[in-house]
Amino acid sequence: MFVTLIPRQNATLVKRGLSFRKNLKSILVALIPVIVLLTYSATSVGAEKTKILFVTTSVDRVNDSPNGTYLIELAVPFDYLTKAGYQIDIVSPKGSAIPVYHKGEYGGVLQRIIKSDFFVQAISNTLTPDKVVVQDYVAVIIPGGYGQFWDIHEDERIGNIITSIYEQSGVIGTLGHGASTLVGLKTRDGEYLVKGKTLTCFPTRNEKLFMQESDFGRLLPFDMEKELKAQGADLLVYDSDKKANYEIVDKKHRIVTAAFASGGEFVANQVHQLIQSQRTRRFETLID
Repeated sequence: MFVTLIPRQNATLVKRGLSFRKNLKSILVALIPVIVLLTYSATSVGAEKTKILFVTTSVDRVNDSPNGTYLIELAVPFDYLTKAGYQIDIVSPKGSAIPVYHKGEYGGVLQRIIKSDFFVQAISNTLTPDKVVVQDYVAVIIPGGYGQFWDIHEDERIGNIITSIYEQSGVIGTLGHGASTLVGLKTRDGEYLVKGKTLTCFPTRNEKLFMQESDFGRLLPFDMEKELKAQGADLLVYDSDKKANYEIVDKKHRIVTAAFASGGEFVANQVHQLIQSQRTRRFETLID
């Protein structure tokens, strides 16, 4: 057996080298938030993917009344994520202009957004599913509206787009009835996408009490709550007494859901945070 003796001077240098390496790693870990921010700022030149896909319906009437995607559930997250630096694409089964509808007053934020040429152009020129390049996207947002119960839910192309983006470490966000589009989706291993995921959706109780558009739920082809639970979701239904479970983040599984239209900014913000967390983890892996 041969034993190599390191001269004292060299041994000191080795120790210093190890200490320097350890300190360097600590410095790099401390700089992760700064580097992620700089990387995020450089996305316009391709350093990171910054595209988010919104999924919308092409159905324009339900129960003999105008319908489509519920405006506030599309406009608010669209506006928030655009300001955060993301490029937004919208896909619909038929492409081109999509129907949107709204109830009640147009608040200041909505007034500003719907007057934006950028937003108007986006909803007037949506992609067809065959034009979507899945690898370009870091997240999918699914706003509410009733039309999706009939067209998106039945559209295998859009279902495949959602699951493919999710399975490449993408984030999913839904608002209100948008969770209905998750019903029936399966991952590559044949499991339901929602299995084991914690989420919420527009509550059946509210549907039956208040929603004239769906004839108080009687027109809908399925009950979201029942189907999501049956497919293994850990569904937290909105509790009107405790005012709980109206906005849910499942960080582990990268899914953000809101029960009501008011959750647009919450969903957008949390989707953004999860995307940033994914980037931080990737960087930590690189320097480990």
